Amino acid sequence: MMRKYLFGFTLYLLCLFIPFQKVTAQQNITGTVRDRSDNAPLPEVNILLLPSDQGTFSDSTGYFIIKNVFPGKYVLSVSMVGYRKEKYNIRVPDSKNVSFNIFLNRENKRIEEISIIGKGAEQRMLKNITIEPLSLKAAETVISHNDIEKEGAVTLMDALRYVPGGLTETRGRKVKQFFSVRGQTYPYPAYSVDGIMQKEFYETAPYLSAAGIERIKVDRSASALLKSLSPLSGVIDIVTRKYTRKETSLIAKYGSLNTFEAGVQHGNLTKKLEYGGGAYFFGTNGLAERNGRERIINVNSNMGWKINDNVKASVRLFYIGGYRQLVQPVEPAAKKFRNQKEKYDPLNTFMIVSKLDYKASKTLSGELQINYACRNPLYHIEFLNTGTDSSERYYDKDHELTLNHLNTWKISGNNMMRFGFLYNHWVAPNGKRYYYGNRADVHTWSSVVTDQQQAGKWLLDAGFRVSREYFKDWAAFAIEGSGKKFSKVQPITHEWQSPVWQASAGASWSANSLFSLHSNISTGIVTPRKGTLTADSIPPANEKRTNLDLGLQKKLARSGSLTITAFIVSRKEAIEYSGSTLALGNGDIMELYTNEDKRNYGIEATFHMQLAGDWLQGFANTAFMRGQIKKDKGWRADDEIPSFIGNLGCSFQKAGFDGNFFMNYTGPFKNDRFVSKTWLQENGKAPLGNFFNITLTAGYSLGKKRNTRAFLEVKNLLNTPFQTVPGYPDNGRIINLGIKINL
Repeated sequence: MMRKYLFGFTLYLLCLFIPFQKVTAQQNITGTVRDRSDNAPLPEVNILLLPSDQGTFSDSTGYFIIKNVFPGKYVLSVSMVGYRKEKYNIRVPDSKNVSFNIFLNRENKRIEEISIIGKGAEQRMLKNITIEPLSLKAAETVISHNDIEKEGAVTLMDALRYVPGGLTETRGRKVKQFFSVRGQTYPYPAYSVDGIMQKEFYETAPYLSAAGIERIKVDRSASALLKSLSPLSGVIDIVTRKYTRKETSLIAKYGSLNTFEAGVQHGNLTKKLEYGGGAYFFGTNGLAERNGRERIINVNSNMGWKINDNVKASVRLFYIGGYRQLVQPVEPAAKKFRNQKEKYDPLNTFMIVSKLDYKASKTLSGELQINYACRNPLYHIEFLNTGTDSSERYYDKDHELTLNHLNTWKISGNNMMRFGFLYNHWVAPNGKRYYYGNRADVHTWSSVVTDQQQAGKWLLDAGFRVSREYFKDWAAFAIEGSGKKFSKVQPITHEWQSPVWQASAGASWSANSLFSLHSNISTGIVTPRKGTLTADSIPPANEKRTNLDLGLQKKLARSGSLTITAFIVSRKEAIEYSGSTLALGNGDIMELYTNEDKRNYGIEATFHMQLAGDWLQGFANTAFMRGQIKKDKGWRADDEIPSFIGNLGCSFQKAGFDGNFFMNYTGPFKNDRFVSKTWLQENGKAPLGNFFNITLTAGYSLGKKRNTRAFLEVKNLLNTPFQTVPGYPDNGRIINLGIKINL
């Protein structure tokens, strides 16, 4: 009953913000926007007239015009990424237009993006080739650096906590955390760094420091084409820190379970050079007797060079080291998992991402991407309660090289095409994770083409990507029968795999710069990992997947915004973990998969609002989801997907004081992963979810420039012992005290 009330109340709130048609006004507001430091004109500045819903963007010369404004008093709000937001009290007279110049001061603070159709979208695509089409905009979540700091996020995974419909599965296994949206877990969303695809990033994400991140863009629709090779899985794009002025910051905090973080970050921007770097050390002792001790160091550095007006180069380096103990589970996890002590010591990851951006002409621009990553952790395992003491250790090494060349071609005033070619070479000399022992050497080729066509207030887009793998060596998953033959299986050598493809089409319609509608449909094939098996010891079939997204975006008065998205995902022969495992001949455990027809559908809503002046802000987002599995010509509910996930937040900052409140509610769901067969027979699937998780942060900024902040963080305020994976409960309430200094 409560769910019905929640659903009805949410729909009621959404209906309140459907726009009404305004009567045409009489006067125009015009002007130019420039950078105060060098008097340069600023394009794509967001100009909003309050309390009306009228607004616009400045053009390439900084010029803007707001037409048909009623006489009266207004507030003109002017904002742009990298600049301080300004507000002007203006009066529009009865008989003449208003014109004036605006100068903005640089500030390294991200302001909420607004999507418009036309020249603004065209300019963004020419400058940022990997940006996804506007038809997916309503299904995109952007997490700013300011959001990350307010939440007290230490790692990338921490920063993803309040994404609409997002669920982080926290476990103690070799991959510590998996993040998913809309109940999609095979495959999990892929990752990219500054738009550059990462093939094996899942074990890196839980340890990447959030301090070096400018913002995170999460594609919830799973329809992205340009930043991922994994079809229809979605992309989490990590945008690293950029600097518009000299900055130096230091942070230190300490709290419960010997949880700590300490670090320094510095960066600057000169006329042609942007550079920065930082080092962060964080860790925890974890709960006693659960083997959860961690000590992680992150080092990052970056450099961007404006060679000339048409060519820019950038390179960013990351290193992650230290050690990590794999948390031991409790019941209902199977005894074989409880009787193992595992750790990575040392934990070594090195990554370099580099780009060369060029503008060949007014109609053609391109980007050459080079990515190299090397992971070389030393894995240790002890087998307990077996009658004899035994242990193993080996290097879980892999490395990859990616070359990607993308281009944007402005065919005409209304038509933009993007096309590119990608090559990836991934090598695991001794196998990887659970499938250690046999070499993996895979070459991947891919090509993509997209097209965007403007027709009045409509913006149409379509795209197609095809990828194909060549296995030079592959034995890690090559099991064609009983798992006991794993150690004797002959590797695949010099064999091409079947092509994998994905196609999409979308449309966006804009009534004005403040209201737009978006739709996108995509379809493609998801293939199982080569060698994975079903319980019948045969390879799973390919999955045929189709996504449909329908959404609207509305800019509200007082810097507010509303986004509503409805979605449906149809999955024929869906590839899913079956809940069963198979003991291999070498003692390892193999997960078994299954093919079932599935579908997920639901509605998401995100609401942001400036609640009082400039000092109080709030947000809320909800995701109502329903998963179904086809059984005996009918559909039954998929109880492994939470039907409701909601997030709520409120932040204030005034007179040096600041406070932030964040709340997540994840509805109930079930799972049998890692559960012992005996427990499963007696109790059924393990109950998960159905918890409130509250985070509070509060601080006070000292000094004439308020550049020193002392703060308190309380995570899991209610001390709720919740689980998102059977046998791996949360650590409970964590209280931290800290200080941050901006020099």
